Amino acid sequence: MAKKKDEWTEEPWQPEENDWYQQAKQSARALAERPAFSYDPGADPLYRAAREQYLRQGRRAMEDVMGRTAALSGGYASSYAQTQGAQAYEAQLTRLAELLPDYYENARSAYDRESAALKDSLSTALGLYDKDYQAWLDRQSARERQAAAALKQEQWERDFARDAEQWERDFARDSEQWERDFAQDQSRWEAEFARDAEKWAAQQAASAAGQAHSDAATERSYAYRMAMLALQQGLKVSDALLNTAGIDKAYAETIRRYYAAQH
Repeated sequence: MAKKKDEWTEEPWQPEENDWYQQAKQSARALAERPAFSYDPGADPLYRAAREQYLRQGRRAMEDVMGRTAALSGGYASSYAQTQGAQAYEAQLTRLAELLPDYYENARSAYDRESAALKDSLSTALGLYDKDYQAWLDRQSARERQAAAALKQEQWERDFARDAEQWERDFARDSEQWERDFAQDQSRWEAEFARDAEKWAAQQAASAAGQAHSDAATERSYAYRMAMLALQQGLKVSDALLNTAGIDKAYAETIRRYYAAQH
C-alpha cells in the first residue's frame, strides 16, 4: 500500500541546530569583532623581555665603562666616565630600538595568521554546513519524488478501479444487449428456418406429386400402347391393363371386334 504524504515529509531545516552553523557563526562573529591591527611594544611580552635584557646589558655596559674609566683616572669618577657610561647604555637602547620593526612584523604576522585561521575556520564550517544542507535537500528531494510516485500510484489505482467498474458496467450492458439481440436474431432465424422448412417440404411434396403424376402418365401411356396393340391383334386385354391405360372396357371390346373382323 502506498504511504501517506506526511510519511514522506522530513522535518524543516533548522540552521541553529547544525553544529557547523554554530561554528561558522562564532568564527564570523570573531572576525567581525576583531579589532584592527595595532602594535603596542609595552604590551608585547617578547619585546618587554628583550627590553629588560637590553636594559640590563646597557646598565652593565655603563658600569663597566665607568669602572674602567675611573681606574684610569686613579679611581675618581669624572664627567668623562659618566659620559662614556651613558654612551654605552644608549648604545644598548639603540640596538633595542633597531629591533623594534622586527617585533612589529612578528606581531603583525601573528595577527594575520590568527585572522587567516579564523577565515579558514569560517570557510571550513560554511563548507561543511553547506554539505549538511545539501544532504538534507537531497533527502527532501528524494522524499518528494517518493511522495509523488506514491500519489501517482494511488491515482493510477483509483483510475484503474474506476475504469474497471466502468468496464464491468459496459460489459454487463453490452452483454444484456447482445443477449437481447441474439434472442431476437434466434427467433428470426427459427421463424425463417421454419418457413424455409415448410416451403422445402411443400416443394418436396409438390415434386413428389409431380413425379408420381409423371410416373402415372408414363405408365398410362405405356399401358395404352400395349392395350391398343393387343386390341388391334384381336386379342382380349385384361381389365387391369385397360384401367391403367384409361380405356373403357366396352370401347375396348368394340375395337377388338373391329380389328378381329378385318383379319
